[in-house]
Amino acid sequence: QSATKLAPRGRPPEGKMYPFFPCADGFVRICVLNPRQWQAMSAWLGDDHPYTDPAYANMAKRFKYMREINLLIEALFAKEKSADLVAEGQRRGVPIAAVATPQQVLKDHHFLARGAFTDIDLAAGLQGKAPAGYLKINGQRAGIRTPAPALNKHQPSFSSDRLALRSASPVQSTRRPLEGIRVLDLGVIVAGAELGRLFADQGAEVIKVENKAFPDGLRQSLQNQPITESFAQGSRGKKSLGLNLRSEKGKQVFKELVAKSDVVLSNFKPGTMDSLGFGYGELKAINPRIIVSESSALGGSGPMSNSMGYGPLVRASSGLTGLWRYLDDESGFGDALTIFPDHLAARVSAVAILALLIEREKTGVGGTVSLSQAETILMTLSTELLSESLQGGWLAPCGNRGRFDAPSNLFSCAGDDEWCVIDIEGDEQWLRLCSAMGRQDLAEDQHLKAASGRLAMRDYVEQELSKWTLERTPQQIVETLQAVGIAAAAMARINELPDNPHLKARDFFRINMQPGLDAPLLTENGPAGKSYLPEPEIRPAPFVAEHTRELMRDILQLDEATIASLIESGDLEVMAS
Repeated sequence: QSATKLAPRGRPPEGKMYPFFPCADGFVRICVLNPRQWQAMSAWLGDDHPYTDPAYANMAKRFKYMREINLLIEALFAKEKSADLVAEGQRRGVPIAAVATPQQVLKDHHFLARGAFTDIDLAAGLQGKAPAGYLKINGQRAGIRTPAPALNKHQPSFSSDRLALRSASPVQSTRRPLEGIRVLDLGVIVAGAELGRLFADQGAEVIKVENKAFPDGLRQSLQNQPITESFAQGSRGKKSLGLNLRSEKGKQVFKELVAKSDVVLSNFKPGTMDSLGFGYGELKAINPRIIVSESSALGGSGPMSNSMGYGPLVRASSGLTGLWRYLDDESGFGDALTIFPDHLAARVSAVAILALLIEREKTGVGGTVSLSQAETILMTLSTELLSESLQGGWLAPCGNRGRFDAPSNLFSCAGDDEWCVIDIEGDEQWLRLCSAMGRQDLAEDQHLKAASGRLAMRDYVEQELSKWTLERTPQQIVETLQAVGIAAAAMARINELPDNPHLKARDFFRINMQPGLDAPLLTENGPAGKSYLPEPEIRPAPFVAEHTRELMRDILQLDEATIASLIESGDLEVMAS
């Protein structure tokens, strides 16, 4: 399976594509991918380094020398402050971000200008700061409105008939819920692809609008494949329209499609849709029912909104990257191969779009969804950031250790590089763990009776537990501890997931027979495993401009002569033969 090919058993190599560099007051991270970005970085390095040849604009060629190139960048950045590097990088067109601390995030001028945080009254005289919400719907932030309720405060408002209605068994549906909805998908890379894919899975007609002069990053590969596995995963079930959005006739075609569509998706740099003449005001004038969803790295407003953003930079600027390391390795950030928050951001946007589709049934009017990927991460850290606002310095890297009890960590097991997670909560679970290990001496140790004592002696507790885990396989440990009500799980590798019995029982995986790939593609099934919704129809992702003629005929009723003329003029594109 492709999972085995992409992620063999051994440890993955150190990430070089999105490197970190130490600077005078911390670290910065860059994402230099396309030729234009490399040219800007090359110019920043000066005109006398060994990699000025235009051939190094090719990512495959440049990748062979990434170690040497990164050493040059490291020397350039070493004595500069992170804020100055970010400002200079933005001026030059080099995607860059500072690796922010939680303390910096809470005071960040961009987040504050956007109202990304809100003050919360927690008790008399006690106020904290928390993320204000995931996104904006029709310009209003969807987030915290009132304090958390007291226990049972709203109990009388739940009548018995409502409870009975909720308990009724839903009927298995044969109709996908989004059939009849048409989506114009201008999304790119993972976050953009995933959002459109979720709609295609549930029956919507999703048209990927693209142009060969500005290829989606997921279509690009070091081997120049006709289609990539990443693109196939994110754009399955879609149709591809080759369209020039910068020509007048191409713009007109897009506007005619808007008139016959329900949703427009994009995740370009803020302002791009407006500069093309496709801002919400223009699209609403064409079709009052249209719903426009835009996402970007740092949001559509604020002093840093025009920053070029990729997931690695978003994670850095939102504080997540800085937390994702071990205590004894200041530069050992652990998110080199991570794709976050793309998939989460797509699902958050999808929920908001669905809410507007439902609202449109009553009002007849569409609306807007605006999402900042960075603020999606802030929301996942809501409790932690609130705690940090109350006690400065509380939120700091802690490796794999839990914060509130011990043992709570990753432990080495019998076998070749085998590990398991063990996470206890409370004194009773501690006694159960001691019993499972046969360590009555630990159970009777007065210093370890309470969580505070176990935390104070965490090193000793983990050392004693490790003696036990090293003599057992992860599966043996999991079965023993789960049987007595202790949270424990084996560390799973990607190539082990297809045979995972739990995922199999939930029908998590399906097979996608994707043209252009040399093997069947293992792909995600529906979003909820077993549900009363029908399973998605797993259809291949399209080649570039594969459906242009079909879409122009079926939706706009253009004749063959008109289509041929638009292709000849470059306003439309078709799939290469």
